[in-house]
Amino acid sequence: MQKVVLSEIDLYHGEVAMPKGFDIDLDKIRNDIIESYIQQKRINNNPKAYAFNDYLVPFSQPLQWMQDYVRDHWRVEYNRTLVTKTIHGNIMYPKEKSWVRHQVDPVDLRNSPDYTLIYGVDVKENSSECIIEYDDKRRKNRTWHIPMKNNHFIMFPATNKYSFSTNKSENLNTILTITYEYI
Repeated sequence: MQKVVLSEIDLYHGEVAMPKGFDIDLDKIRNDIIESYIQQKRINNNPKAYAFNDYLVPFSQPLQWMQDYVRDHWRVEYNRTLVTKTIHGNIMYPKEKSWVRHQVDPVDLRNSPDYTLIYGVDVKENSSECIIEYDDKRRKNRTWHIPMKNNHFIMFPATNKYSFSTNKSENLNTILTITYEYI
């Protein structure tokens, strides 16, 4: 008997462990997201769109280092290259949770991203989880819960729906989302 895997749902997660002396300035990334929030620099200005609460994140060295870390490690491990498509930030208030969403455009799959990366920029410990929905053959609507942590990423196919559980802390949670195409 031979087995051929026709499809799989891959999920990658871990800490962005930079070399000594190259720590990522999470405060800079957080402040850039909060500044975009204050100035209402939204990805989409339609209040009925899922992206209404997504805010632009300007280029910065700490953001580039984080992206380089993930991209370089993925290339070495899996021999594929990630190309950034979009970057946005979200702010989750205490007692707030997010919509269930995905990052693809169902009417334009050709130009949609392949992967979604979630990165904890400033997340109070044990305050929230990223919940990823998936189907396992006839076992539909399964979920995988991953605690959100500072300086940790979660990357999964952009076609998977995901959400953030209720922020159980009294602090704001700041989260970065990057979408990628792979080549």
